[in-house]
Amino acid sequence: MGIEYLASVFNTILRQTAPILLVALCAGVCSKVKVFNIALEGTLLTSAFFAFLTQYFLRNILLSVLVAMGVAMLLTFIMSFFIVKLNGQPMIVGMAINTFSLGFTTFMLSMIFDTKGTVTITGENAGLPKIALPVIKDIPVLSTMFTNLTAIDYAAFLLAIVMYIIMYKTVIGFRLRAIGINQSAASSLGINVARNQIIATTLSGAMIGLAGCLLSLGSVTLFIQNISSARGYVALAANNLCQGHPIGALLSSLLFGFTQALARVLQNTAIKQQLLECIPYIATIAAMAVYNAIARRRAKAAKL
Repeated sequence: MGIEYLASVFNTILRQTAPILLVALCAGVCSKVKVFNIALEGTLLTSAFFAFLTQYFLRNILLSVLVAMGVAMLLTFIMSFFIVKLNGQPMIVGMAINTFSLGFTTFMLSMIFDTKGTVTITGENAGLPKIALPVIKDIPVLSTMFTNLTAIDYAAFLLAIVMYIIMYKTVIGFRLRAIGINQSAASSLGINVARNQIIATTLSGAMIGLAGCLLSLGSVTLFIQNISSARGYVALAANNLCQGHPIGALLSSLLFGFTQALARVLQNTAIKQQLLECIPYIATIAAMAVYNAIARRRAKAAKL
């Protein structure tokens, strides 16, 4: 196994990790302000569709990104408004959005493109432009490791650091975390709990919009039914593993990105495709099982 091949695998891991990480960071913000967001999957799917739709007809990548972010923020606003203001059950609200998103995108795909299969964008400037790093692009192995990455791929990893600084080193982050720890105490300090919950979740939805752009306009420029393929749920599991910590989200997302890359690497082997497609989800279940076992053991130790 050559070093160039390993570099190629590393590149695949980065590309698979970026969208999961962006969605996990959004889930982390929501969890910090005590808004359970299970609508990640539907929001990701819808933003990917509108990013593709805008790029297909207008061929303006900046506008496509902005539209995807706007759609994702709208859905997260609706979700948070129903939960915070109308006291809706988070599970019901989230699953309603997920179900609507799958049906809506399938219906629109059929109505606009007269197909339920794959629609592609061809020609120049079809998707997100790839970024070639100035010095690294001339170094053989490193150039392979960081080839075909977009600005959003790099931004995903940078945002993990930015979110850590915001949540743990700023007054805004302190207020948001205070809401999650004790809403009554936060309210007594003059913090408008409901308003901060809605604003924080709505703004964090922009990161899901970026992830949606990666799915439909990143390494490939196409849209297929259910293109999100449960990445929203995987990101939710990644967030649960790290308990909303941005750097922890980066590490757990890398784990799940690795499993998805592994499934792709093994495609040319004798292993059946159906088994390969199960690898990321098996890893998700296993990781959550291990996490819950450790959490229960710590809880028992604390009682002693």
